[in-house]
Amino acid sequence: MDRKHVNPRLTPKYTPKRENSLNSASLTTENSCMPNKNTEIPHRVVLVKADHQWRFEWQTGQEISAVKAITEIAKSSETDFDWFDAAMVCHEMSKITAKAA
Repeated sequence: MDRKHVNPRLTPKYTPKRENSLNSASLTTENSCMPNKNTEIPHRVVLVKADHQWRFEWQTGQEISAVKAITEIAKSSETDFDWFDAAMVCHEMSKITAKAA
């Protein structure tokens, strides 16, 4: 996937974590209302791993594009986001999608 065509809402955002209790990955889901052109609330999964935080947002119907973007990030050697992290994020995405259906 060409990075020029990646939806900017699906790219990871780096945010340093201030507290680092166990250096373990934690996963949370957020489904909060954010200013958006659509009236639909975006779905969000946040992965926190050591000092890194990745936020993935997608609208209903964009799940395939989100998984493709997550796959590209996991393939990259530029981050410590690995295939296990990708599997955890995709699993959380599927749980959110199932609840929304």
